[in-house]
Amino acid sequence: MLILTLSGYGALLAFLVLFLFPPRLRRVMPGGAVPLTRHRFLADAALGLALLHGLGWLAAEPASWRYLLPSAPLYMLAGLLAQLALLILALTSRQDARQKLSRTRFGFRGPHAILSALLLICALLHVFGAGLLLDGGWKALACALIASLAIAALLRPAARDR
Repeated sequence: MLILTLSGYGALLAFLVLFLFPPRLRRVMPGGAVPLTRHRFLADAALGLALLHGLGWLAAEPASWRYLLPSAPLYMLAGLLAQLALLILALTSRQDARQKLSRTRFGFRGPHAILSALLLICALLHVFGAGLLLDGGWKALACALIASLAIAALLRPAARDR
């Protein structure tokens, strides 16, 4: 059971790293924060860890199936919404889907950033609600500070193509 809990924390850590160190395109910003291939690898790792966390608990603990119902506690519904947002992000971030979205009126980066912010907020609500990591006030404050930095990093202006 510990591995399932740790996989959830690992997914959250991967989300925060993805927010704090966004990818930079070489042609726009040489020497950027993280190469796009590393961003994709870390996002895939986050998806794998999050799926291990969610599906692993469903397999290991039969009573956890009740958390899939609409009557589940809000923090569990937030975890489900975070899983859904992560899955949508993963599916729409593949090369062919990203190219199709880039041709739309809204583009790719805007919706990707909005869905990413929703993912982070829902994941943090899940962690706060479960209370396993944040059993002290200073831990909650530290987590809120890191989340604020992550969202600020996400909302900074994107580099423009020349």
